[in-house]
Amino acid sequence: MKRYLPLLLAVCFTALAVPVPFQAWSDARSLPSEASLATKLPSFAACEAGDFDRSKIAPDVLAGYDNLTKIVSTLKADDPLRATMDKTLTQMRATLTKTAPASTPTMPASVTEALKNARAWLEKNEPKGWQAFSSSADARDARKASQAALAAATLGKPNAALAALLAAHQLDPQNPQHLVNLGGVLETLALPGEALVVLDAAARLTKNDVGALGWSNMATLNANRGVALADLHRWNEAEAALASALKAGPMLAEARLGLARVLTCQGKTAQAAKFARAGQRRTPVAQATNPASDVVETAVPPGELGGATSGGQNASAQLPPSLTFDLSRGQDFTLPNLKLPQTLKDAVVLLDKYQKLHDDLHARWETIRKRSEEVDAQLRRRPAASPIIEARRRALWQARLHVRDEPTVKRLYEAQNKSDLEVNKVDTDFSHCSGGCIADEFIRKARTSEELDALCNAAMTTQHDKWRSAMHSHAQNLGTYLKAAYKLETALAANYSDPLLHEQASLDAEFLVVTEFMGYVTEALHWAHDIKVFACYESSTTNTSDPIAGELVMPRTDPCKAVYDGMSLSFSVSVVGFSISCDTMSVSAATPGWIGAFGSFSQSFGNKEYTVTVGIQEGVSVGVGSVSAGATSQQGAYVSWGSDGITDAGVSITTGASVGATHGSVGGSKDVITDVTGALSGKWSFIASPGGVK
Repeated sequence: MKRYLPLLLAVCFTALAVPVPFQAWSDARSLPSEASLATKLPSFAACEAGDFDRSKIAPDVLAGYDNLTKIVSTLKADDPLRATMDKTLTQMRATLTKTAPASTPTMPASVTEALKNARAWLEKNEPKGWQAFSSSADARDARKASQAALAAATLGKPNAALAALLAAHQLDPQNPQHLVNLGGVLETLALPGEALVVLDAAARLTKNDVGALGWSNMATLNANRGVALADLHRWNEAEAALASALKAGPMLAEARLGLARVLTCQGKTAQAAKFARAGQRRTPVAQATNPASDVVETAVPPGELGGATSGGQNASAQLPPSLTFDLSRGQDFTLPNLKLPQTLKDAVVLLDKYQKLHDDLHARWETIRKRSEEVDAQLRRRPAASPIIEARRRALWQARLHVRDEPTVKRLYEAQNKSDLEVNKVDTDFSHCSGGCIADEFIRKARTSEELDALCNAAMTTQHDKWRSAMHSHAQNLGTYLKAAYKLETALAANYSDPLLHEQASLDAEFLVVTEFMGYVTEALHWAHDIKVFACYESSTTNTSDPIAGELVMPRTDPCKAVYDGMSLSFSVSVVGFSISCDTMSVSAATPGWIGAFGSFSQSFGNKEYTVTVGIQEGVSVGVGSVSAGATSQQGAYVSWGSDGITDAGVSITTGASVGATHGSVGGSKDVITDVTGALSGKWSFIASPGGVK
């Protein structure tokens, strides 16, 4: 097997509650409604010609315009302030359009002219970077140039990737991957005419095979082509290209967002809103909710697009955590058995023990509460992490907030809530009702103190038997509910690598258990107190010397490590390192070399985004077993960039259960990243996107 790129790789699997061969961070996003997105589509689509040229606007003015755009996007459609700010934004856009009108995109007559224009763009906009690359060793070898382009794109510098791809194509002109990626880069750099010409040339070379992550190469080409056609306002052709891309590549969220723009500009707002919503996530809804299936998202011919997702208009606002996080590390919990009194006198004897247990639990509850406040205060004082990491952690937070909404947990919660009401009813019916209580009846009937004691004893004994039965039933329901809820909460906690966030989530799980068990003990305490107050009990019959409850044990998970969550990957290519695991990911270059001479993506490219996919080579052992040589590998990673930095990332490892590999060999699971040489396949893609609806 020919080896392409040096790689540092760390991958580890565990048996998940639900097998998840592909993990996209964007799949954990909570989706807005289609109606809210529909109000933002006109601004997102920018259908009108004659917008302004961002490269001709002063940085501070451009920053002010972008900030105002973001503020407006956060306001609800019926907010009175939105109408005022929309008017200000429209006036500002008109002024900028007059000051720096956008030039009409050119359509080169040939690939040669398109490439000449691309070089001219570099000479004008990135003269230092272009010169630095041209003098580097990467400019003299096609493989190194492609590798350097991948590194630059992964680092968030498509302008640097342009320089390297021009060299890669010049040195290896028959390689369609260079042209497809070059077309995506040109579109991202606002050269749609050049992109279209290059992509049309790529179409004559591209075979109907698969690239990185097992995604269709032709689908990637059509996605780039559709976005370029949209920038040229050729809406019908763009729709056809994007629909074709989506049909062949249902994982291409970029195509869904492209269709959202195209359909908006054709006046099909309702359909556009569906695609805008579906494009917020990487995995199509039907495929995400049934990962074991071969569901392909529907993409019908142009003009007949019926929808972007399965289900209702706003289906799957939040996917179940089992589909977006590793839930394999949840801890088991067993509710301690609480001794219940056999007789009325037993209840009086147990009263002080119930009080002592309640006080101990309350002290434990208070300790957890105070520590939670300390942790929360420390977290508030910390600087924010990168936007992509903060988004991942927000998604985890949302999953924690909605633990009770998980179907199994919800059903068990409702069952224990119902049984708790039955316990309360027994107590309330005896002496705490608003009128006609059992106690009221025998007090009214009794004519002597002896008769009162007899009636009281009989009525309370009957009610005590009902209470014991209700308490036993409630204990079973409460224990089953807490077992499921605690397992899910600790499983979510295990997705945090950050010690403070892991502790916060663990404390929340413990707080729930202590609160609920303390509530159960309170039921016993309250009933025993009532029995003592009425004082109509006989001698005890039960030995109450033993402990009245077992120890409340709440095991914690360990914080997430880069090797256990089943979806961890780390590699280096050229000067750039990439890693993703748990709740963290990073892309960095300790010594960026010539790439550092290029400007950053966020400086002048507006709302545009792009995605880079990287494939792992077929035949390389990445887990227990390997993909056979010549087979299609769906292993790899992707990272998406926008003006605010990294917007999404994901990883797919499908061939094993645990790994500790050295030079392609398979060993036991380890807690360290291990060198693996040459495991990248050489397949990678650059996919342009209009960006998401903000």
